[in-house]
Order: sequence, then C-alpha cells, then structure tokens
Amino acid sequence: MPENPIRDSSGLLKQQLESLLRRPFASLPSRIVMSVMLASLLTSLVVTWVSSRSIGSFLRSEIDHKFPAVLLETSDRLERWYAQREAELAIFGRSRVVQENFALLAAVKKGTEADQVRDEAGTYLHYVLERFPQFEALFVLDSDGSSRFWVGRERELPAAMRNQLAAVSRIEVTHVWRIGDQRIQVVSWPIDAAGAGLSLHAIVHLEAVAMLLANDGLGDSGAIFVADSTGKVLLGTPGAPLHAQHERPLPEAHSASEVAKYTHRSGRLVVGSSRSFDRFGWTLVVEESYEEAFAPVVSVIRELLSINLGVVALFSLVAFWIARSTVRPIIALSDAALRIATGDTGVVIPGGRRKDEIGMLTNAFNEMTTRLARNQEELEEKRVEIEDANHRLIAQNQELQRVNEVFEQLSITDDLTKLHNNRFFQDHLPREMIRAQRTNEPLSLILIDIDDFKHLNDRYGHSVGDAVLRRVSDVMSREVREMDLLARYGGEEFALLASQTTLEGAVALAEKLRIAISEARFSLVALDGPTEIQVTVSSGVAAYRGDEKAFFNEADRALYRAKEAGKDCVCVCDEREPSSRTSEA
Repeated sequence: MPENPIRDSSGLLKQQLESLLRRPFASLPSRIVMSVMLASLLTSLVVTWVSSRSIGSFLRSEIDHKFPAVLLETSDRLERWYAQREAELAIFGRSRVVQENFALLAAVKKGTEADQVRDEAGTYLHYVLERFPQFEALFVLDSDGSSRFWVGRERELPAAMRNQLAAVSRIEVTHVWRIGDQRIQVVSWPIDAAGAGLSLHAIVHLEAVAMLLANDGLGDSGAIFVADSTGKVLLGTPGAPLHAQHERPLPEAHSASEVAKYTHRSGRLVVGSSRSFDRFGWTLVVEESYEEAFAPVVSVIRELLSINLGVVALFSLVAFWIARSTVRPIIALSDAALRIATGDTGVVIPGGRRKDEIGMLTNAFNEMTTRLARNQEELEEKRVEIEDANHRLIAQNQELQRVNEVFEQLSITDDLTKLHNNRFFQDHLPREMIRAQRTNEPLSLILIDIDDFKHLNDRYGHSVGDAVLRRVSDVMSREVREMDLLARYGGEEFALLASQTTLEGAVALAEKLRIAISEARFSLVALDGPTEIQVTVSSGVAAYRGDEKAFFNEADRALYRAKEAGKDCVCVCDEREPSSRTSEA
C-alpha cells in the first residue's frame, strides 16, 4: 500500500523549515559573529547596569552631602540675620535720642513738652526705619502693654501679644504670631532709661526672611521651607508653592539631617531632608523633585545604551570580517578532510611533525610558551624587587612629609607664646582683606600692647617677662573665637584679626580681653623669689574700609592714643571722624 502523499509533503516541509532555521547558525563565521554580538551585548548591558548603579549611588551620596549642607548654610544664614536684627535694635535702644527722649516721655505723658519729645523721637525712628528696610514698623509699649508710639505700617495687635511684648527684660526675637491671615514677628528691647518702663519693638519683614531661603545649589524644582513646632509651613523659597503642612515627622533638636525619598499628598515624588532651627523651635525643610534630582542618572543611562549599541554593531561587523578571513584556511582543511572521508586517498594529510605552516606554527607556539614561562619568572623576581623599592620609597616620602609639616608649623609659630608669628600674620592679612571685599563682610584689627613691659623686664628679669608673655597669650587665646587670628606681632605687642566683626564688636572684644588680662594674677618666680604680678594692656582698634595701609595705620594710631590716654584702655581711630572713642578701665 503506497505511503500517504500528504504526510510525505508535510514532513518534507518540516525538514525545510528546520533547515532554514538552522542555516544562520550552520556556518562557523555565523556562530562567531553571533557569539561576539551576544557577548558584546551582554557586556554592554552589564556595564550599563553597573554604571547606572554606580552613578546613582554617587549621585545619592552627593545629595546626602548637599542637602544637609544646604540646610546648615541656611540655618547659619538665618541665625546671623536674626542676630544682626537684635544688634541693630539694641544700638537704636541705647542711642542718646531714645534714652533721653523716652525717659522724658515716661515722665511727661501729655502737653506741649510731650509732643516735642514725640516729634524728636519720631524723626529719629523714621530715619531708622528708612535706613533699615528689614523692619516694617517700630513702636513703643508701656509696661501695661499700651501703645505709646508707632512708626511705619500700624497694625492692631492683640492684648495678649502686647502684654507679652511689654514684659521683655532683654533683647529677643519672638516667634511668628498669627493674626488672622497675617504673620508677624517682632524684635523687642527694654528701653534702659531710668524709670521709663517702656520697651522698643520692631516688626520684621518676613519677606526679607524668605529671601534668605534661596535655593542656591538646588535645581529649578528645589525649595527650602520653614515649619513651626506643629508642622505648619510659615515661609518658603520665593516663587516656590507653599504647603499648608509639612507631612513628614519633625526632627529632634540637634539630630543629624537625613535625606529621604517620599511622596506628597498631591502625588509628587520628592527627595528631601529637614533640620531643627532651635532659636524658634522651627524646622528647616529642603525638597527637590525626584526626577530632577536623579535626572543625570537617566541621561547617563540613555547615553550608555546608545554608545553600547553602537559598539555592539561595530564589533559585530569587525567579527564578521575577521571570521571570514580566519575561517577560509579551516574550510580548506575541512574540505580536504571530507575528501579523505569519502575515500579520496590522493589527498595528503600532514603528519604530526610536518614542516609546513601548521608545524611551524605549532613549534613556534611551543617555543613561545617556553620563553613566556622564563620571562614570567624573571618578571616575578623584578616585581618583588620593585615592590620592596616602592615600600622603601613610600616610607621615606612619609618621613619627609612629616618633617616638612613640622618645619612648616615651626615657620609660622612663635617659639615663646606658641601663637602664630608675624610672618604668618602678614601672609594671612591680605587674604582676609580680599575675602572681606568679596563677601562684603566686616573685618576688624586689634593691636594689643602690654603696658610697662620694659619696666617689668628691668625689675624682674627677662625670664619673668617671657613667662608674662606666655600667660597673657594663654588668657587671650581662651577669650577669642576660633575664626579669629591671634598672633604675636613683635616684642610685647600682639595683633588680633577679627573676621565678620564690626568696629563695635571689635571694641567689645578688645575690652573683654583688657578686662580678662587686668583681672588675671600671674604667680611667677622672680630673681628675688616668688611674686604675684598684675599686668594691663592697651589696645587700638580699626575697621577695614578697603585700604590695606590705612587699616593697619589706624589701628597703630589708636594704640598710640591708648598709651597717651593713660594705658589700660581701648581706643578707636576713625579717619572719617576727627574724634576718637576711648574706653578706659
């Protein structure tokens, strides 16, 4: 019985399809090309994955450093801003106009004389308000909370708020008060006039505070917010949309800032961090959209994929060309082997020791491996020698570096007092003046000279003089800030460079040093036995105004005036004013 023709036709079709599917991989060049392409593609994907993870990890590390740094900088900026407002109001409150007129205002509440006092005080406060736009209004309260005087935009303050403001006993900034849909923050100062019972207050422009929340270092979607102790958002970066409530838990005081990824109720995915601002119990929050924060990772992944796909295509073409060039001799050898398999005995197959190209290649390879083994042994010996030499060189370099560091420290340190010496001060002074000009921050110089030091040396001996220099240096080192530069300028003279310090602040610092030294008692061993010595100093203070030579000369002239004024005092020389201010012990 004949076979089924339909079954025969289907079987033949199946064989043809299988042959067609196997054909692309039947030849050796095709397999080489496909292997290279798959290996390249796999390698590219792995490299892309590893690179994206590494870049993402690096970017996350950068964000973990950037966000806390932004919060710390903003916190410091806010702290300095509020401290400056307190200092300004304190200066206004201590002024002669405020002290004298408000003492009269407390004594004479009605009549022509009271009106004259109000007019003079009002003129001064109007001048203050114009010069200091950070304040929205200035007003004066009685001890019972009644308003006595108001300059600027007048507001209706609740009685509880006025009573609390009137009870201030020192300079302070209140928390943010909510009056209807408005927010108010006040700087308060008790007027120190005898029996006045009054207090001076300034309403802060919260818009000026919001300007301190600039998103420097963040992307377009980045913003900084201020939330109160209940989580309600008070202020934010200008132009950024404010949330009514900060949805994340508030950080504990002095806790480290942690960066987290979270989603707002609006569905917006952000990366953020928070930090406590202890002055008012606030919380500073920095946020940036997740897409913008990690946009570099997406961009890098796209670029890597494009490059890797191009590399895969290029390698595949190169592999195809190399495979065709390499496989031709193998195909010829395969044809010869097939001919032998079919019984063609006329084909000569090289033996194991044939001296043709294959035999030469085999002998060359064996010789090459022998030489490589010998070379590897020699290289290993050389490597050991080089490593030993490198270890010795590293040890010598470390020792040289340590000695250089010691020499460098000795070159900038005064041997007797262990303070910075004149050389270091002269090198550091121009850099500080350039920084002050660039940042528009105040810079002050204090020259300090021990009074009657030559007489002390002549009476007690130079060893006692040296001991006094060391003890005076120790006293001053304890009183100055870490950011200040205290140096021995020469002999019994010292120089103190106070950065970020106004002239008034420098005078206060010089007076603090003068008092500390005058109150100190130096128990020393003189030529005639143990003795206790009291030392005083004279100081000259100057503020940097853009002229390096005038800066130092003003401080020097101020020191000369202090000596002429009887010593043990602090003097200021101001080129813009013919008179000088002298503070005596």
